[in-house]
Amino acid sequence: AKVDPDVLTIMANSRQQLEDSGLHQAALGPGEKMTDFVLRDSANTDFSSREALKSGPLLLCWYRGIW
Repeated sequence: AKVDPDVLTIMANSRQQLEDSGLHQAALGPGEKMTDFVLRDSANTDFSSREALKSGPLLLCWYRGIW
C-alpha cells in the first residue's frame, strides 16, 4: 500500500515481459546443478564457485543494482 503505483506498474510490466520471453523456462530449478564458474566481486577479486563449495553449500542471489 505504500509503494508508488507507477513503480508497481513498472514491476508488473517487467515481470510480464520476462514471462512472455520464455527465458524463465530455461532457468535452473531448486536442486539442479550448474557448471563451475568464476566471477569478479566488488573488491575486484575472483570468486570461484568450486572453491566456495569446499566450505559447504552455495546459495546464489542476483539483484538489480540501479532501477
